[in-house]
Amino acid sequence: MRILPALSLLLLLLVACQVNQSSLSHPLEELELQAMPALGRTVNFGNALEAPNEGDWGITLEAEYFRLAKEAGFQSIRLPISWTHHTASSSPYTIDPSFFSRIDWAIDQAKRNGLKIIINDHHHDELNNNPQAERARYLAIWQQIAERYQGYGAFLYFELLNEPHGAFNTNPALWNEIMTQALNVVRQTNPTRKVIVGPVYWNSIGSLADLVLPESDRNLFVTVHFYSPFEFTHQGAEWVSPVPPVGVKWWGDVTALAALWDNYSWDTSINWRRSKSPSVQITFNQGWAGFYVHRESPWTGVDTLQFSVDTALELFINCGNDHGIPFSTQAGWHTYTLALSECGTGSNQDIFIQNATPSPKGPFLLRNFKLLGPNNKVISILSNEKGQIRQSFSLVKSWSRTNRRPIFVGEFGAYNKADMDSRIRWTRSVRETAESYSFAWAYWEFAAGFGIYDPQAGNFRQGLLEALIPPQ
Repeated sequence: MRILPALSLLLLLLVACQVNQSSLSHPLEELELQAMPALGRTVNFGNALEAPNEGDWGITLEAEYFRLAKEAGFQSIRLPISWTHHTASSSPYTIDPSFFSRIDWAIDQAKRNGLKIIINDHHHDELNNNPQAERARYLAIWQQIAERYQGYGAFLYFELLNEPHGAFNTNPALWNEIMTQALNVVRQTNPTRKVIVGPVYWNSIGSLADLVLPESDRNLFVTVHFYSPFEFTHQGAEWVSPVPPVGVKWWGDVTALAALWDNYSWDTSINWRRSKSPSVQITFNQGWAGFYVHRESPWTGVDTLQFSVDTALELFINCGNDHGIPFSTQAGWHTYTLALSECGTGSNQDIFIQNATPSPKGPFLLRNFKLLGPNNKVISILSNEKGQIRQSFSLVKSWSRTNRRPIFVGEFGAYNKADMDSRIRWTRSVRETAESYSFAWAYWEFAAGFGIYDPQAGNFRQGLLEALIPPQ
């Protein structure tokens, strides 16, 4: 059949469009949300320039570190910087020129090695503790940074504040306000530079809902940090009080709290079991001890607590009130439901299962621990270790799609007091999950307590490195 030339061209164009659409691994509307191609695989050069003085915390940056990072396969460097130790305390809040020169050097090293680099404001304790009193100094710092680097290429990113916390935790709207002011200062001289911002509570996933960004500024990446479970990633960390005990392993298939839930139990031993159905063995070591879980953000849309135990117990169940209600279980496996209205919804974030006797009790098994609501809504409280990571990042992806913002997992890592095999398993799982959602990421960190590189031996910790950059 003979086709007119114009019609033939139209058909060819339609076929080409269909081929192009089908060849995309992500829908067109998802492409702008992919931070992975922009920043890619990043490593933090921590414990150096965010110390009060470089070297105070055992790390002094060397040109070789940039070369090694590039050769290992990293595409970007995140450079934590404590500006406040090098900035005058009174107006005009001048940054020490020699310190600025050191930052120039680091940025130049990244550029020479073909690396992108993020410079941030790290450990700004004065701002976190007293935002109103420190606001002018903070804005002056960013004005100086922005003016100095306005002519630098797109390889340089700004991050406005590492882990907002302190006063911002109870007033996230204030962080939104001050963050927007800092962004406006930057935009006066850097109108299109990529800028990274994050939520309060140390860039926690559970606080994303509180982050409000200027809709018109589409050159923003949003960062979250991931150190869950904290008792694993920070075991033996000397700067945490009390120091989390060492010996915690991470396997991937062991029962764990689901995303956004934290363990605040007291006088209670907990054995997270390896099983297909998530279950936990609990022992109340003394009278009135409690298994206590806290959710980072309030639950909504649920009205019922459900759980199963295998033992006769006298308990108090508390859903956020000052006092729990008495609750008895029977011998053998039984599933129990309790209306949240019965045990209180004072906080919508806390659940206590407490020993209601003066004597130690247990061990007993707990499973099917969840919140239920209309329309088959379920908020699981128990999951497994890999599931916890997937659930956490799934929440981030949902927020990303709703708000049209690309995601950068700016920190994740496990301290060197954990066994190396567990660190490797956890690191690989976090990295793989982040990449499956097209999140860019930055491992914490290069050469200190979490480090992938041993500066004394002069070599990489190969297992950790391969968990981040798989061999080709």
